[in-house]
Amino acid sequence: MRHGAEPRIADSAYLFERSERTMTPDFWSCERYDAEAQRLYEEGEYGAALDLLKEGLSLYPASTELLVSLGYARLARDEYAWARSAFEEALALEPEHEEALAGMGEILLKLGERGRAFLLFERLLQLGFSGDVDLMLCVGRILYKEGLYFKAKRFFEIAMEADGECADAAAELAYTLHRLGDDEDALHWSRQAVQLDPSHHEARAFMGGLLYESGDFAAALDHLERVPPERLWDPVAVWRAVELLRRLRNLDADAPQVEALMVRLEELTADPSPEEELLAELESRFGDGVDAPAVLSRNQLDLFAWMPPPRTDDTHRVRDSNGRVYEGDWASIVRAMRDGSADPSMSIDDFMRDQARRLHNLTGIVVRCDDPERFIEESGRVGALTIER
Repeated sequence: MRHGAEPRIADSAYLFERSERTMTPDFWSCERYDAEAQRLYEEGEYGAALDLLKEGLSLYPASTELLVSLGYARLARDEYAWARSAFEEALALEPEHEEALAGMGEILLKLGERGRAFLLFERLLQLGFSGDVDLMLCVGRILYKEGLYFKAKRFFEIAMEADGECADAAAELAYTLHRLGDDEDALHWSRQAVQLDPSHHEARAFMGGLLYESGDFAAALDHLERVPPERLWDPVAVWRAVELLRRLRNLDADAPQVEALMVRLEELTADPSPEEELLAELESRFGDGVDAPAVLSRNQLDLFAWMPPPRTDDTHRVRDSNGRVYEGDWASIVRAMRDGSADPSMSIDDFMRDQARRLHNLTGIVVRCDDPERFIEESGRVGALTIER
């Protein structure tokens, strides 16, 4: 809002609420500001949380807790420079604050300062926080998101040692071991997670995927069926559930269980917004661990008028429901899929028609197959393929 302009209704309500907090004899305490900001943060209202934290800090400028929360609110908005400043202020006040150390470590990883980040994470262990399961999980997840799976594994193992009954620790360890190519141990720890918490739907869906890939389709379906469709977040898992229900249960495409999964698949594979397409393009160009364009937030992109360079090749990457990855132009991807099929002698056109017919029988959705690009895009739409690039 420009200076001197009349406030909007929402602004007036905010000013009224603020006056109630700051102009009455009973001011909000520092803890109250932090708790309310945390509530907004957990609801995904990062902007509102940020405004509240700024207000709280105007009254309590030396509050470490408010500064730490400010850092995480900034981090959630990808405002890395401002988040770093908040964590630095918090650590200046309290050098051994565990959440500030973890947050600062995450920022440093985002900015490419890995050595310093690792030292901060080691500092947490030196300070005796290895028994803090939530903190160990937090650090492990930070490292996992950056693709540092060996280091993430260590912190998940520490969390598991601290609390052998923690289903989240077992599940995170399973995910990480899978990334490291150790599916046998990944299956063990996913089973452990589900045994500890039968309602851990992510771990159960993950275990279903591992069982599917191992060829134990009956066991895979048993677990995938126990996960409510709305708790399935991976289109590949949804597709596998549809495929197994049709194959092993002989269900029609209009069976309630299949229809519910197809609705979920549509939700997960909805066309991205232009903004999401831009961010996906940035990620495909520069990877997950980039230092320059990737540190620009959604709000910062238009400030710098930055656009990705034009694509100079026609290379795509596609993953099928068995986890196999194909790269190349559309035609070469379909050719590679045909070559790995039960009948590699058939023509490309016959292969696409055969697969389109199979997908129609499974889902009830017509998949066009008049050219390789359209065939792959249509297969992705029904969840049979994941188009990664």
